Amino acid sequence: MPTPAYPLDLRTVLQSSKSRSQPAAFRLNEPRRGYGYAQAIGTDTPVFWDMEFRFTQSEAIRFQLWFVAVIQRGLLEFTLPIRTEFGLIAHACRFLPDGLGDCREDGQSFNYSAKIMARAQVIPQGYLDAAALILAYSNWDEWAETLDIAFTGTPA
Repeated sequence: MPTPAYPLDLRTVLQSSKSRSQPAAFRLNEPRRGYGYAQAIGTDTPVFWDMEFRFTQSEAIRFQLWFVAVIQRGLLEFTLPIRTEFGLIAHACRFLPDGLGDCREDGQSFNYSAKIMARAQVIPQGYLDAAALILAYSNWDEWAETLDIAFTGTPA
């Protein structure tokens, strides 16, 4: 069964009411003697988002129907486009049971707060491929188009 998607024509997360946290991919071992050292514990670290959705009444009805009928009240995983440093990126997500779907009516809008866990922080491959250049030049974004033409022969 394919992963259901968040309805693209429905308002997505409020930008001003979103925060991200992520556990470390290592632990720090502190021996009884000597200097402590870091030990990798995995590369698959989920990302946790505290989010707020704001809907009109008709959008809130659509959201509730999608939540109940499509993702079975938050039981199923879904894809959600989330704005990050790299732009609007689709993440595989699931709602967490604590703080799921708390709703507050504010005049003509319905505000839902939720905690969401994404499988991982998604960084587009193009950025990973250009990491050496981006790290080497502090003003890399000013040269991005010129560098793209130099490397690929075509403008972005």
